[in-house]
Amino acid sequence: MFRTSYSLGDGYGDIVHGQSSFFKQVFTHVLFAANMGSEKKNVYDFMVTANRPFSGNDVFSNLQRQGIGKSAVEKVLDQLVKENKIFMKLNGKQKIYCVVQPDSTAEDQKEIQSIDEELVKITEALREVERKYKQSEIEVKTLQSTCSIEEIKSKVSKTEKIILELKSHLKKMSKTGGNVVSLKDREKVKKEYETVTKEYRKRKRMCTDILDSILENCPKPKKALFEEIGIETDESVAMPAL
Repeated sequence: MFRTSYSLGDGYGDIVHGQSSFFKQVFTHVLFAANMGSEKKNVYDFMVTANRPFSGNDVFSNLQRQGIGKSAVEKVLDQLVKENKIFMKLNGKQKIYCVVQPDSTAEDQKEIQSIDEELVKITEALREVERKYKQSEIEVKTLQSTCSIEEIKSKVSKTEKIILELKSHLKKMSKTGGNVVSLKDREKVKKEYETVTKEYRKRKRMCTDILDSILENCPKPKKALFEEIGIETDESVAMPAL
């Protein structure tokens, strides 16, 4: 009896491996298509149930708990728009999606589009009115801060009166050589000044003698003692020499 063994070799393994990769790719595409169909159904059901306009971010926020990613939501919305199940309108730079009503017709869609175009024109006109309104507010505030002709005349009259009074005072000073105080009053003020100065010097000398006596038995320096007692010298308050 003869026993013959055949070796399939590495080529058979490559074929099996290639078939495995092929089936894996097919399975992946089938699974992706199934998920895509499920995601489309979830998105469309949500739009029909809510039946009001949504942005892509709004749809994603409401469906992210179901495990649908943001990019998947955007793809599904674009696909539903192509299938005419929902329609998209631009609000500035933002896309707004809304489900197509079951009883809507092509004429209804044209009417909606016409209304949207009219709405855009009205919005632009409103912005222009708001701009002009703000400009008018600025002009009104500027006018309110400006004096009226009557107020200006009143201020001019008061200023002219002050000028006349100052001129009259200057004229009197010119006649007296700048001395508007009488000689008697000047002598009186001078005498009072000399009396006060003499008394100040006397009291200052007494205070200085007392402080010098304290400093003889005080370990603190003179400046520290003055600060502690609260004494201000002529120099510390920049008092002019008498």
